[in-house]
Amino acid sequence: MKEASAVIPAARRVSFFATCLVDGLLPQVGLAALAVLRGQGLLVDPRQDQVCCGQSLYKAGHARQAASVGAAWVRAFSGAEVVVSPSGSCVAHVRHALPGLLAGWPDLAAEARRLASRTFELSQYLFRVLGVTPALGRAPGRPWVYHPSCGLHRSLGEDEAPRALLGALPGPPALDLPRQAKCCGFGGPFSVTHPELSAAMLADKLAAVREAGARVLVVGDVGCMLHLSCGVAERGGGLEVVHLAQVLAGEVA
Repeated sequence: MKEASAVIPAARRVSFFATCLVDGLLPQVGLAALAVLRGQGLLVDPRQDQVCCGQSLYKAGHARQAASVGAAWVRAFSGAEVVVSPSGSCVAHVRHALPGLLAGWPDLAAEARRLASRTFELSQYLFRVLGVTPALGRAPGRPWVYHPSCGLHRSLGEDEAPRALLGALPGPPALDLPRQAKCCGFGGPFSVTHPELSAAMLADKLAAVREAGARVLVVGDVGCMLHLSCGVAERGGGLEVVHLAQVLAGEVA
């Protein structure tokens, strides 16, 4: 299901939700996403008081604490016309979990529902709201593959938008990635609570990339990007792991 198919009219001002991982560990992804949005002539509001959406707490079973953190997120983005993020998993949490978590908060419940309907993953907003299909950047010049993160293609039901944007780029097309629908093993707290299983899934994903003959791995979610990057760093071999936003911004050679 393509959840963003019934979209709101395109706004010229968007609020940018960076996420914790971008803010703390992957600022280059945030900067690339901002460049892509501004390249479409949009005014981007970074919401300096933004906080975590509470996804990790929720996935770890701490619903009460996730609600408290989520309430702070809603207050930070209150009044936003549109919220755009480079993380499909965080967007999925805002859409699916946050309204229910805050259902008992009379002062925030309605705003949580409104924001849930106006929060988009980056490629979704570009493709389904703005209708962007021409090339934004350039495909990597080296052999490359795309890994569809679970947060984007499972939780949001979105696989067309990132592939359409990447497919429109000038340059070499993506190689076929074996077993592409399989999870990379991150899953937020899953990688901590089930380290052996997570490591096996990571190894299989990197083996599939090697089977494809790729030198660049394009990922649609920041958590998956961090997980896969750590796996590559442990193994060596010259594979570069990049985020979809970096490719769309033309930052990957």
